[in-house]
Amino acid sequence: MAIRFAALGATVVCVDINDTSNEETVKMIQARKQKAFKYRCDVTERSAVMQLAERVRKEVGDVAVLVNNAGMMPCNPVLQQTEQEITLMNKLNINANIWMIQAFLPVMVQRNYGHIVAMSSMAGLQGIKNLVPYCGSKYAVKGIMDSLAVELRSDPRDLSGIKLTTIFPYIINTGLCKKPRIRFKNLMKVVEPGEAADIIINAMRREYTEISIPQDLHYLNRYIYRLLPLEAGCTWMDFIDAGVDAHG
Repeated sequence: MAIRFAALGATVVCVDINDTSNEETVKMIQARKQKAFKYRCDVTERSAVMQLAERVRKEVGDVAVLVNNAGMMPCNPVLQQTEQEITLMNKLNINANIWMIQAFLPVMVQRNYGHIVAMSSMAGLQGIKNLVPYCGSKYAVKGIMDSLAVELRSDPRDLSGIKLTTIFPYIINTGLCKKPRIRFKNLMKVVEPGEAADIIINAMRREYTEISIPQDLHYLNRYIYRLLPLEAGCTWMDFIDAGVDAHG
């Protein structure tokens, strides 16, 4: 996504806790004579995020597009997941979204201009076994973005220039999902990162409020799964038989 934003003329700010991969991304962009800056930040820490926002504003400028993409996915039955990994996951998958919004939204409000993109998941739209805490965190991302939209809309100031897009990926080939189980591979295919980036940026530029990856899953979930009675929906999911197996 960073590479594609840069190709569109954006000045890209890459934030990561992993210095090596962050440096690699920035160098790839700079090699194309495009603008990119790197910052190290543990986004689970609110104070660190606030300091990041201040540094970026002074050293680069106001942020017009915020992409909340950090996340982790423990994958085991709920009784086998540890307190430590669940706590860290919630700090990263939920709290970090709020800290980043609190840090970068004020400038967007001042300018009545900006776009926030949040990475939820298809696991934020329906329950999946081996992902109980993760599903909860991704449902939370949807809730954060939905309620933020209501809050911005109800503000007496005109904040119509601030756009929100929530992304609901199924499985993207980034290594996060280590043991995918897919019965109908043409319907529920694993998407390559480049294709996913194109879908996300296209959705943002078209100002879609939400989109799934693959895109057909949005309609499958909204107009088939959610309209069925509970038992019929469960039977449908049993037939599709897609999900993730435990890491062990």
